[in-house]
Amino acid sequence: MEQEVFPLPEGAILHEKYQIMKAIGAGGFGITYLAWDGAAGCHVVIKECLPVEYAERDDNGYFVHARGEETLALFQGCMENAQQEAQALFKFSHPGVVKIFDLFTENGTIYYAMEYIEGKTLHCLMQEMSESGQVLDASQLDGLLMNILDILESLHSQQIYHCDIKPGNIFIMPDGMPKLIDFGAVRSKELQHQGLVQITPGYTPPEFYPGRLRELGPWSDIYELGATFYELMTGMVPEPGDQRFVRDRMVKISTIDSLNSVYPMAILSSIDKALDPVFRNRFSSARLWKSYLDSYQTGRQIRQPGMSAQGGLRIASSVKKKKSGGFGVIVFVLILLMGGGVWYFVSSGKLASLKENVKIEVRQDRSGKKADDKATKKQPSMKKAGNEIIEEEEIFSEGEVESESSGTAFGNAIS
Repeated sequence: MEQEVFPLPEGAILHEKYQIMKAIGAGGFGITYLAWDGAAGCHVVIKECLPVEYAERDDNGYFVHARGEETLALFQGCMENAQQEAQALFKFSHPGVVKIFDLFTENGTIYYAMEYIEGKTLHCLMQEMSESGQVLDASQLDGLLMNILDILESLHSQQIYHCDIKPGNIFIMPDGMPKLIDFGAVRSKELQHQGLVQITPGYTPPEFYPGRLRELGPWSDIYELGATFYELMTGMVPEPGDQRFVRDRMVKISTIDSLNSVYPMAILSSIDKALDPVFRNRFSSARLWKSYLDSYQTGRQIRQPGMSAQGGLRIASSVKKKKSGGFGVIVFVLILLMGGGVWYFVSSGKLASLKENVKIEVRQDRSGKKADDKATKKQPSMKKAGNEIIEEEEIFSEGEVESESSGTAFGNAIS
């Protein structure tokens, strides 16, 4: 049975300086609040460690305690994990990752303060696009993907794994740049099998499910990012990972003709690879995914600042590309209309009906009405990227784990 979550009352003071304004989110690991930092004179976001399966709030509305003796050790483990992970992120600095600047203990649990950022989640933008019939064009999609991969490459270089990537946890800033938020499920190489495992059906990879727990790594975030882009492009969430591992009925995005006519095959085939139920078959790192795209020269379009888009609107910034160490880094910018304050996406009659055509194709594919020769598409051959040859066999780099290890039951502390 789903446990009810009770947030702190509005006006509550934490750490003698943070005044709670309102709860802005709640999940299996805790509650997120908008607060006012009286010392700094600015808004902040506060995350409270409250794993609802193991802990609950006192009747006084403040103190958090274990639900019983049987969950005490599990709750304490979650708090220790949250503290250690927050400390790891406290030392991490990247413009694409929400900044954590304070960590403290109060009311029997752990809190940490993060920067308050303006913008919208990708989930919110996807809803708006769906309602208006708009989609991202190829250059915008490519820029968004490459920028998120750049963020993940930096995170993974510190052996930090987000483990809950989905549209609701990707924030799009007013300048169009993405930022990862909500690190409540974050794991590190050392602490990957402690505390709750976050399950979001459709996004969570098979290795997170009961009885399938495996070595976590970059490939887990890769799967979730692939699922995010699958939904972004098709309007449909992939089937749950545990089901796909037993019988994969998900229609590969590279076989959808409507998408083939709009987006480069390299992008489509890379999403299919990222979504492979078998973790060995995915990209083993964000760097390899970026290299895969670069090796096929996906035809990224570069629009210079000042050029007008539809309706004579001017573009404040644009898709730019620069080379660094043999790999492309895309600066992706969505356009904010100054007048109505709405997010703008390049759209045409062809693109506006794209999602509906995709859904029709997927339904036909699942019902077996599509011809057999549509079930598979010719994938681009491997090419040299920079100074590196990317081969299918290069799934695990040196030192990465290839063997599957047994796991314990889901929902308990994992040791």
